[in-house]
Amino acid sequence: LMAYYWDSWGKPSSGILTGHTTFLGYYDECINLKNTAVGETRYCIYSMEMETTALLNQVVDHSDGVCHSSECPSPFNASSTMDINLGVCYPAQCTPNEFAAVLSAMDVINIATVVDSPFNNNTNTFTIKLKSTRDSPAFCSVIDAEIDTGTVAVITMCGVLVGLVIIGTTVDGLVGLLSSSDIASKVNREMKSTDGDNVIANRRRQHNQSVVLNALLAFSLYNTVPVLVSTHQSPSIIKGLSSIKVFFNFLVVQIHVLAGAYAYFPLVGQNTNYIRTFISRLIIQPTVNVTFSVDAFFVASGALSAYLTFKDMDKHKRFRWLYFYLNRFFRLSAMYYLFTFISFKLFIHLGCGPMWYSVDYYVCPYTWSYSMVYLTNMISVMYGCFGNTWHISADMQLFLLSPVFILLLYHSRSIGLIAVVLAMIAATTKVGFVAARNGFWAAHGANPNLTEISKQTDGLHYRTYYRVNAYLTGIVLGYILYKRYDISALPIKNWLKWLIYLVLWSVAVYFCTVLSMFGTHGEFTGSHHFTDFENVTFLMYSGLAMSIGLSIFVYILNSGYGGTIGSFLSWPGWDPFARLTFGVYIVQFLVLFYIFGTLQCGLKYTSPVIAMLIIFTLALSYGISAVAALCMELPIATIVSLCFKMAGMEPRSNNRRV
Repeated sequence: LMAYYWDSWGKPSSGILTGHTTFLGYYDECINLKNTAVGETRYCIYSMEMETTALLNQVVDHSDGVCHSSECPSPFNASSTMDINLGVCYPAQCTPNEFAAVLSAMDVINIATVVDSPFNNNTNTFTIKLKSTRDSPAFCSVIDAEIDTGTVAVITMCGVLVGLVIIGTTVDGLVGLLSSSDIASKVNREMKSTDGDNVIANRRRQHNQSVVLNALLAFSLYNTVPVLVSTHQSPSIIKGLSSIKVFFNFLVVQIHVLAGAYAYFPLVGQNTNYIRTFISRLIIQPTVNVTFSVDAFFVASGALSAYLTFKDMDKHKRFRWLYFYLNRFFRLSAMYYLFTFISFKLFIHLGCGPMWYSVDYYVCPYTWSYSMVYLTNMISVMYGCFGNTWHISADMQLFLLSPVFILLLYHSRSIGLIAVVLAMIAATTKVGFVAARNGFWAAHGANPNLTEISKQTDGLHYRTYYRVNAYLTGIVLGYILYKRYDISALPIKNWLKWLIYLVLWSVAVYFCTVLSMFGTHGEFTGSHHFTDFENVTFLMYSGLAMSIGLSIFVYILNSGYGGTIGSFLSWPGWDPFARLTFGVYIVQFLVLFYIFGTLQCGLKYTSPVIAMLIIFTLALSYGISAVAALCMELPIATIVSLCFKMAGMEPRSNNRRV
């Protein structure tokens, strides 16, 4: 049996000099030992110190796999050390800390290696010794987590939702049969007194009078699938928002895949440093500067909230406070809460592997209440329950405050705009003070220190005040579109109108590229290092520039001067994908943690490998989001509308979230 233990251990192999420092071993072989007389086993990854006892003059350069000169830096000088990570298997009777003490007291591996230098005739012989220098392992895989009452409750809830979909679809089908086949068998008798079509309509009206039946039919796939895949567009919609949501959601998924490879699961990669080279490419800048992609969602959210509320106030001659808040809360909270508890209670039981774990399994017992009241972004995301949903919390907080600006704009344009500008000045000033005090980077993704990156995302990018400019810009955009301020209506020549729109196009492109998404490329390539002044200034105004540029872009599309690009971005085919962006944003981290956590061996990162990870994450996230929309999101939206009707609060005619 000791041979099996040793055989399942990770052992140093080729590529150490190029950054391959994690060796996972054979996880399944370790876990399957529990079926032997030894009993339960434990799999952990220990960080070891690797010591070389002789000088190695020439090594392979990390960047492209080739050492181009004799001046290539070597991590191995006399008595130099570096850390590597080994997967270790041992009996579960030993605690991780106890086994760490065992490793610290022994030479785990002693390898004599002869390396012939390709640059001279010297032969360098060096010895590698490995010792654990920590009191605890770097990571232990979670096996057989406890199934408690909460886990059973979440499983039950998921089963109930699937059951309601099956029952609702079946009942809906039976109702259709009763309204056609069954009634048709009696139609000759009934048509003596009325028309056949009226008979069917009367029967359906009888069914529609049942609140319980209507609530059940809300889960029917006959009702939810057509809504989900519908490409019908109301004449009063804001054109271009669907494509914007899909595009920037794609960028968000991309950066989370890269973050998963480099930061969340660094032990998986055989060449993690390749990610640093990959993100320095010009075409990847919109991805690594993901904060601007998030700003796009805040602009869209503010624009939709304001635009639909202005329309609703015109119709009802008042601001419907209760409807405004309750409608938003119930529509978002159902699926948000469900996936929060899936991440908390169920996710840990869905997989296994050498890197399998769930952050929420450990932190949610202490911080889940913050998620329930949309305050996740008020604490460190590392300790927040379902912390990746900080965006939803920030958006809800801004939504709660939005009526102040919506009402001021509705009743007085001047006062409303003054209020918006003052709020923007206050938020921008706050960003400047925080950035200057903490020395934050404009290109925080270029910072080689992961601790500093985490500090900046927690201390600035996740905070609500950092998104105020984007949300308020969206509200102003919604007001402009509501008032139909259109340059094409000006009494000027047509060529001058096109010239004005061409200038607006140029401004939008410049703001969204040079002043925001591509503005920090020099920091990633090393060609330009931002000064403290440049860092603070960029952080203060780049988000506003991105929001204004995106708003100009949407305004042009809705003015009819978008041309071929505008027609493509306003294509109704974007709508089904846009309806799923909320779900995709929620589930993408669960998908990523599942993919990386269940890997049985390390990955050699290349551009095709990263592309496949992104495509698979997108496909799986959209698939899960579609199932969640059909089982919960769309049915709940229908039930909420029914409740509003019963309470005498008429839902908006264009209330379906796109």
